[in-house]
Amino acid sequence: MDVKFESKDMGKAKIERELRAARKLVALVGIPSDAEEPEKGNLNLASIGLILEKGSDVNHLKARPWMQQTRIRNEKKVLNLSKKYLKAISNGTMSALEAIKKLGAAYEGAMKEIFTKGVFEKNADITVDGGWMRNHVSGKFFYVEGKKSSRPLINTGLLRQSIKHKVAKV
Repeated sequence: MDVKFESKDMGKAKIERELRAARKLVALVGIPSDAEEPEKGNLNLASIGLILEKGSDVNHLKARPWMQQTRIRNEKKVLNLSKKYLKAISNGTMSALEAIKKLGAAYEGAMKEIFTKGVFEKNADITVDGGWMRNHVSGKFFYVEGKKSSRPLINTGLLRQSIKHKVAKV
């Protein structure tokens, strides 16, 4: 009696290719440097986002660490999603590109959510109500238009709306 063995590829090569591709992809999430400027001649939204994250001694702005809070609050979620998507790639049910896109979209959503669910020090009364202020450098008075909200980081929504994700090769 002769026994014959036949080797049949059930997608192993494709799965290995996708796993190699996944190692070369990354999801970038944040505010692109070419995001719309709130007003002509002012800082772009990416710069404003960074100033709000770190604060500014010069302008007496307290830090509103929205990016840091997003990372801290979502570390486990991102880890669990990464494991889930890696398993899907290994099973051949998802491509590496699809997995990284989904991971980026999930983190983008989490970053936008922190604007309404994050814990930040409240806005100064003059930020909420408006009023006259003196420039610390020139000494000149100027009027500040109040935003009528004590919630930091939310005014027009433009900064939050500018948060995007994209996939890049590393």
